[in-house]
Amino acid sequence: MKLVTLWSKLSLGIQLLVALVLGVIAALIWPQFAGFYQFLGQAFIKLINMVIIPLIFPTIVVAVAGVIGKKSFGKILTKSLVYFFTVTTAITLLFVFASYYLGFGQGVNIGQTGGNLDGIANNVKFSEFLLGFIPSNIVKSLSDGALLPIIVFAIFLGYGIGNLKSDKSQKIIEGFQIWIEAIYKIVTVIIKLSPVGIFGFIAKDVATTGIDKLIGLGQFVIGTYLAYAVLVLLIFPLIAVFFKVPYLSAFRENWSLLTLAFVTGSSSVVLPSLLKDLKKQGHDEHTIDLVVPLGYTFNLEGAAVYFSVTTIFIAHAYGIQFSLSSLLFTVLLLTLIGKTAATVPSGAIVVLLAAAPQLGLPVEGVALIFAVDFFVNAGRTMINVLGQILTVSVIEKTEGYILEEEKESQLSVSFS
Repeated sequence: MKLVTLWSKLSLGIQLLVALVLGVIAALIWPQFAGFYQFLGQAFIKLINMVIIPLIFPTIVVAVAGVIGKKSFGKILTKSLVYFFTVTTAITLLFVFASYYLGFGQGVNIGQTGGNLDGIANNVKFSEFLLGFIPSNIVKSLSDGALLPIIVFAIFLGYGIGNLKSDKSQKIIEGFQIWIEAIYKIVTVIIKLSPVGIFGFIAKDVATTGIDKLIGLGQFVIGTYLAYAVLVLLIFPLIAVFFKVPYLSAFRENWSLLTLAFVTGSSSVVLPSLLKDLKKQGHDEHTIDLVVPLGYTFNLEGAAVYFSVTTIFIAHAYGIQFSLSSLLFTVLLLTLIGKTAATVPSGAIVVLLAAAPQLGLPVEGVALIFAVDFFVNAGRTMINVLGQILTVSVIEKTEGYILEEEKESQLSVSFS
């Protein structure tokens, strides 16, 4: 009983880290229970997936309907999309060229045989990606969890509701808001179970993959995390300084969610809590509900870094040379095709497999990288979430919205 009380007093971030360590220990001592570990992890992820679409759909509808009568809607949407594509393209350009000219992966022996990629798509067509925006059957899109067409339909529905007579639209919006609050209640319960889920899939991965097999790709993992560090410690702060938004405080206030994203490797797990916590911190509700769900498809800075360094690592490991035009084509391809990463199963591997044949890379290299994807995915996911937090502040700033802490800072300066 005392142990339960002590556990409940720990913060969520500490609970998650303890669960991670216990998962590794359990896997090393009792690897024969890998099936049970997998069950715990999958059960937790399924619980989270259960509430993602029921939450995203109404929040976008309410957000669009709430601002449709204002001139700010079109501006916020346009600014968000321009920011998403500008930042992700710039990041891809920087890390592709830096990785190539620094020789990331040169002389590395990663073996001659690939892993098992059965069941993973090996082609993503840009035309199909564009057509995927349009839901031919919204019921099917909802049942399949297809995020892009759901977002498009939600925007149109919000537009339609926002243009109804005020009394009719308000009743519909209130109904959606009640639905959202109910989903948040469910999310609160699920998040309390997150340490159990984390223990499960951490233990499963260690028990089935083993530690010795991962040592050979250690250079790739270390190099990728160095690239992540450059993004978090240099590029993000520069963006924050340019737009004059608080970066360190945002990092500190959302530490538990970032930790959850890191150890689960799933940005979807933190989406419900992220929407809720940003509103509690004083951010603009309409901006959050519009920018964050869109960002989960278009604003994946961590994924942009990962795709860039991984592509170059594989090329160098296999002795493949790129010309300047080839590097530029690589940037363009990864920027466009990378937008599918959050909308398909095994998204990171789908993107790499789609890019590999067109860049002359062997698919076996992708399979080898897949063996350690679990480890690099942790940092990739955390940065994706951190990028959404930063974007909300940036878009707010361009709209003239000021957080309470910034107002207090301005007041203290004016009185000093």
